[in-house]
Amino acid sequence: MDITGTHSVRGPRDRVFAALCDPAVLLRCIPVLEEMERLSPTDYAARVRATVGPLKARFSGRLRMEPEDGIHRYRLVAQGNGGLAGAVKGEAWVTLDEGDDGHTVLTYSLTVALGDAVGRLAVKLVQAKTDRVLAAFFERFAAEIGAEPLG
Repeated sequence: MDITGTHSVRGPRDRVFAALCDPAVLLRCIPVLEEMERLSPTDYAARVRATVGPLKARFSGRLRMEPEDGIHRYRLVAQGNGGLAGAVKGEAWVTLDEGDDGHTVLTYSLTVALGDAVGRLAVKLVQAKTDRVLAAFFERFAAEIGAEPLG
């Protein structure tokens, strides 16, 4: 499953980038994230609680943040296991560009591979859940950095 999008958040790129790289901020902003523990400067252990249709599961796994080009771009790589619910692997590229009127434009591209029970659910159901999680993240993230989302 591939997901792409663009979202604008008020605030300078350096502040937005720092917040995106802060595990405490991510923990507060990602609605399905229950736990995130730093293992190294780029690696984290994480636990996610997900409900997609009739499936409720907790996925435990690893997350790696790889800043690529200073405050301009970074890559996230994640993998997790939810027991009988299956496995999830994903990769995200996020690019940050300075927009007009003091906002930062985030462009993201996610690739997610779902296995077992999660993979058997209808793609539209998983896509709808992902869209809701992303919308909630951007709303919380904008509030976290002290601004309103632009859309």
